[in-house]
Amino acid sequence: MKKLFKNWRRLIKENAYAMGTTGVNVASGHISSQCPQGEEQNGFHPDGRPFCRPKPEMREKKKLFKKAKIEPYNFDWGLLSEDDKEIISTRQEMINYAKDNPDAPKHIDKPKGSTKKFGGEVKIILPFDYGEWPHLINPADNMGWDLIIVPTASATDDDLVPVGYVAYNENKPTAMFNDKIILAPGRSYSSGDKEAIDNVFKSMDYFDNPVWY
Repeated sequence: MKKLFKNWRRLIKENAYAMGTTGVNVASGHISSQCPQGEEQNGFHPDGRPFCRPKPEMREKKKLFKKAKIEPYNFDWGLLSEDDKEIISTRQEMINYAKDNPDAPKHIDKPKGSTKKFGGEVKIILPFDYGEWPHLINPADNMGWDLIIVPTASATDDDLVPVGYVAYNENKPTAMFNDKIILAPGRSYSSGDKEAIDNVFKSMDYFDNPVWY
């Protein structure tokens, strides 16, 4: 019950407007932020305090190589100009973008059956396709936003839209905000899909339990 209440409280907070100490800015008509000037809010601490971090800035325009590790060897891919990339600052903004752009380019670098450590020591066999939107940058790691496709679907399916997400917790603070968006075709997924993904992330104590819509 305590864990359920914690997840419910976090979900409510992340979908609510943050009220700052000054409330509504009368001049602009906008709700003020809880974070200092130059910082942005991206979620909440368990005690209700907002997570604040510096607002990301676009780096100098130049060609960027992105390296993706595909077992058992490395190769270079994704030569994109800075003009082709877009920073999406928060998980909710990424979810909204993915809902509105289900056909946005995706790259699967860890297909179903491959392994991934997720920053830990143990290799996890993935029951799902894992990849990213290479042109949509998460400032948490300056790489593409991560995605998971439910096991009964694939990246070639139409209308892949968000049905949930997975987030790191305070047990791995250096990885926080590097969230993973769960996708399913037409928002349709099975109980088996949910169980398979839940089981993967429940095995690592530095992830919160997956949140499903």
